Amino acid sequence: MKASQIYCTEIASADNKKRGYILSICCVKDMIEGYICCNENENEFFAESAGVKFSESGATFLLTGKENKKGYRLKLGQAVYSNGGKFLGHIDDFTIKSNRIVCAHVGKRKYPFDKLILGDVAILKDGGITAEIAAKDMFIGAMLNAQ
Repeated sequence: MKASQIYCTEIASADNKKRGYILSICCVKDMIEGYICCNENENEFFAESAGVKFSESGATFLLTGKENKKGYRLKLGQAVYSNGGKFLGHIDDFTIKSNRIVCAHVGKRKYPFDKLILGDVAILKDGGITAEIAAKDMFIGAMLNAQ
C-alpha cells in the first residue's frame, strides 16, 4: 500500500460514532503508530493503528488515543538530501507493508526508510554518493594545487 492512498481516506469508528478523514500518518521509527484524523467540524483525533482496516470504501478503527510525543508525522513533498548535502529530490510517496514504512519514493528512486533521518528535511544516511563527493573533492583539490 502507498501512503498517498491513505491520505484523505474516509475513516470511521467500528461503532460508527466517530467519523472523519485521515490527515497524516504518525510513526515511531518505521512502525505506524496511528493516524491523525479530522472530522467535519475540523476537530482532530488520533486513531490507533492497531485494528485499523482499509477497504475500497474507506477505513475503520477500533481505538482512539493520544499521539506519541516521540512520533513523527510523515510528510509528502519533504526535501531529501544526502548526508553530504546533495539535493536528491522530494518525497513523492512511501511504501507501507504490514504496518511498517518500507521505503520512500523520491522521483524515480526508492530509498530504504531506515536510511532516512527525518526532521524539517529528510537526510539520507550513506546516500550512496560518497564516491561522487570524493571525486568532486579530489577534482577541487587538484585544481587548487595546480595553481
